[in-house]
Amino acid sequence: MATKSEQILREKEIEGIKFSLYGKIIIFSLLTIGTFFVAQTLFEILTITSISLALNVVLYILSKFLKQGKFVSFVGLFCVVIDLFIITLLPFIWYNAVGGESQVPRTYLIKTYLHFIIAGTLIMNAFSIQPIYPMIYALGVVISQAGILVYAQQDPRFVSTESFKEAFLGPAAHVNNYIMSMGIIGVLGFFLAYLTYRVRRTVLTAVTNEIKMTQLSRYFSPNVAYQMGQAGDDFFKPGGKESTVAVLFCDIANFTNISETLGPEKTMSLLSEYHSFMLDVVFNHGGTLDKFIGDGMMVTFGTPLPAKEDATNAAKAGVAMIQALSLWNQNREKMGEKPVSIRIGIHYGTVIVGNVGVEKRLEYTVIGDTVNAASRLESLGKDLKRNFLISKELYDQISLEFRQNLKIKSMGTLSLRGKTKTTEILSVETSL
Repeated sequence: MATKSEQILREKEIEGIKFSLYGKIIIFSLLTIGTFFVAQTLFEILTITSISLALNVVLYILSKFLKQGKFVSFVGLFCVVIDLFIITLLPFIWYNAVGGESQVPRTYLIKTYLHFIIAGTLIMNAFSIQPIYPMIYALGVVISQAGILVYAQQDPRFVSTESFKEAFLGPAAHVNNYIMSMGIIGVLGFFLAYLTYRVRRTVLTAVTNEIKMTQLSRYFSPNVAYQMGQAGDDFFKPGGKESTVAVLFCDIANFTNISETLGPEKTMSLLSEYHSFMLDVVFNHGGTLDKFIGDGMMVTFGTPLPAKEDATNAAKAGVAMIQALSLWNQNREKMGEKPVSIRIGIHYGTVIVGNVGVEKRLEYTVIGDTVNAASRLESLGKDLKRNFLISKELYDQISLEFRQNLKIKSMGTLSLRGKTKTTEILSVETSL
């Protein structure tokens, strides 16, 4: 099965071939009309018209294949063959239109302005972003035009000159100039083939990176996914650095009872819906999802890069999570389902940020005393019957403007379970 990158490149190739196809259809249609004005005999009119109509029918059928995405490479190569057929046939059509073999020397065959058409067609072939098309076309042009030159020189009336003025105004041809023009077309063809190769590689790389970023975002928060996409090899090695961040823990209250009541399938559906809108809130406030812990989640603000607003963003995210939950519960109650309540705990302090594990299996996370304190704040909410607790350390870092909008109640200076250091715990009133 083709990758997404290959599918996009194939779409671009199809668009380029379509452009070339429609151009040919227009050219053959104009050629058919023009034949009635320049042809010398009825036989010439019938011959050119029949060929043009037949090619138009073939091109129309090929365009149908392209719309269905079938035989793309075959159609592309067939278009190149048609292009070569056109530029080989045109000099003879023009030659016969002005009198042909009986009246005009074959010198005329190489005195046309065909190289302009060749260059334009060559560029059209490059639109497919497929290097093989301009390369084959350029090679075919050199061979076909060399054949026309050899054929023209077999005429005893063929006249050659080294003067550009005589070649431009008189019946003679500047053979060296003709050969040089075809050489330039050959070089241009290989240059366009290389250019389309580079463009193809650039598009492939860009699309692949975008897809990787999209896939990473399914497993990591946007902040971490972006850094992983931009990082060098050193980022993917075990180790970390010290940083000051805000850590938020969120948990569904009485989740065990809820899961027993709902059963496995409905429980997973509930969690999926719950985590979806909660993550939107977290990401909208610059948070990074560290991990899901069953029904709960651990979120950091200040990773991978710390900022002055980390504490404020964490507090704002906590308030927004409560508000989003309220709206969700309103919809659940309308559907006859029971509301869900959560507990949030946020602490601010020093952590170690980086990759934990070994090179074969790494986890980008934060560790340290601050993480444990935030987790214990969230758990303490059950004993204190509060759904949103923050530490004084976090509160002190919140911007004055947002602090004035918060309704805070001190729960006293308490010792978090398992810690000897005391921390003042504040309850955020969630009636905002």
